[in-house]
Amino acid sequence: MGLSLLILGIILCFTHAIPLNKQLYTFSYVCVTAGAAALLFSAFYVLVDIWNLKIPFLPLKWIGMNAMLVYVMAAEGIFAGFINGWYYKDPHNTLVHWIQKHVFIGVWRSRRVGILLYVIFAEILFWAIVAGVLHRFGIHWKL
Repeated sequence: MGLSLLILGIILCFTHAIPLNKQLYTFSYVCVTAGAAALLFSAFYVLVDIWNLKIPFLPLKWIGMNAMLVYVMAAEGIFAGFINGWYYKDPHNTLVHWIQKHVFIGVWRSRRVGILLYVIFAEILFWAIVAGVLHRFGIHWKL
């Protein structure tokens, strides 16, 4: 089902029947994102529940157990805002900007790839560590 939704969304986009537009939540956008999510969920299901590879995916479990904390602190930019509040001589001379520029963008020579890798490795890894420490102490945010 996920593959069929993904293919349908791509066909609708490339035939110019319905554009892939996130702002309007078009049918093609919904098909592509739902199909990709279903395929990713299926891959995680096979890896974790069928092949029993639980250890590499523990950080995702910890993030899921503290999803409220990760959403409030990461998605709303509270932590990044706090870190970016400290700068040297110029407001654009922050720790996050330096890490993005020299570690991720500088190595890959692409701003888009560098920022994507920064989000994957710096942000997600950081919040996985924070959520893992909270899990270790038995602290979970719940509604």
